[in-house]
Amino acid sequence: MSKKEIEILRDEINKLDNQLLDILDKRSYVVTKIGKLKNPLKSVIDENREGLILNRILSLYKGKYSKDSIIRIWRELFEASSKLQINFLSPIITKRSIEKISIYKGGKSKIKGAKKIIKLSSNENPFGPSNKIDSNFDIRSLNKYPEISGHTLRKELAKFHKIEAEQIVLGCGSDETLLFAALSFCQSGDEIIHSENGFAMYSIITKIVGSVSKLAKEINYKLTVKSICDQLTPATKLIYIANPNNPTGSYLSKTEIKAIMLKIPKNVILVLDGAYAEYVEKDDYDAGFSLVKEFENVIITRTFSKAYGLAGIRLGWCYSGTKVSSILNRVKGPFNTNTIAQKIAIISLQDKNHIKMVVNENRKNKEWFENELSNLNIKVIPSYANFSLIESNEEMIIKIAENLEKEGIIVRQLHSYNLPKCLRISIGTMKDMKKTIKFLKVICG
Repeated sequence: MSKKEIEILRDEINKLDNQLLDILDKRSYVVTKIGKLKNPLKSVIDENREGLILNRILSLYKGKYSKDSIIRIWRELFEASSKLQINFLSPIITKRSIEKISIYKGGKSKIKGAKKIIKLSSNENPFGPSNKIDSNFDIRSLNKYPEISGHTLRKELAKFHKIEAEQIVLGCGSDETLLFAALSFCQSGDEIIHSENGFAMYSIITKIVGSVSKLAKEINYKLTVKSICDQLTPATKLIYIANPNNPTGSYLSKTEIKAIMLKIPKNVILVLDGAYAEYVEKDDYDAGFSLVKEFENVIITRTFSKAYGLAGIRLGWCYSGTKVSSILNRVKGPFNTNTIAQKIAIISLQDKNHIKMVVNENRKNKEWFENELSNLNIKVIPSYANFSLIESNEEMIIKIAENLEKEGIIVRQLHSYNLPKCLRISIGTMKDMKKTIKFLKVICG
């Protein structure tokens, strides 16, 4: 093609751009008129209508641009239109997805007037970290930056799990690696699938990157392959699955996970959040990393916060194929995990007996506790992590939580997880669980 022919085509594009600008100008005036007719006390955003518009546009579109690009373009139009309809009181504004974030609230940790409490609201390890961790670190080295990519820790993780160190990415808690995935593969207007009753950070991360949540339904507190795949659209870029799930405690088998991988497009990344993986003792559960060898579009996360009892050092990591891990490393900050956290994690990783003890004690205490709950006619939902999930009517759930709190025992109500009829109770020491049952007998008697 000659230079002259290219210039002719570019002139044609310029004319089309002018037409687009004229149409956008006319559209902005109509949008502004609609805004004036809306109730100023209510949100100007009608997500149902926006969904209908997208469906109509996609059904009419016959061009060369990809359908996910068309969805992003129109969602950008929705964003711009909403700004025309809102009277901002401050010149400092953010994208509307950020405005919709409800700040994450962890499990309650204090009770006013109570000196001693039993905290069963945050799924923390009641047995603490490995006794081999010596707190007397040489702090004289803290004037130096930590290893830029945590090479020593990654090497130990690779040796422990028989995986490749170069494909491990460290995070400030596994939460940060979940964010890395969204930042790496999602643009504003894209879609992320996660459970309707899943970890609250999935929804928050989705909004941070300007994407849209597509909620997969749970049946009997468990996701299904179909419920996840039903939410797939051309705009899907990421799927978050906590396995086992928090707060329901259910898990997907290796067969089910593989079925999902075979059904989703190869450009959609599946993020398997394994925060509670060490607690699962089921033959059909995949606690390993073999999926990474088989599928390029999977990320598996782990954390030192739960079974390792190191929630306070905020250290997690993820494992993926060479292509994906190289992308995640471009997003990761150079010194995102600190020197002390890396050293503590290495020591903890080497104490295999401690992890065995934690898992065994959790199983023993959980089985005893759930048996006692059943004796009290309290419905227990099967859970495969370090917590129990109970179900009742909303009035009874509130009664149990409030009365336990009066006795210095904090549990987790689940209204924020769309489960108002459920209560999540972390598994503590046997002493903690016996005390909890003691007061439950009074409350439910």
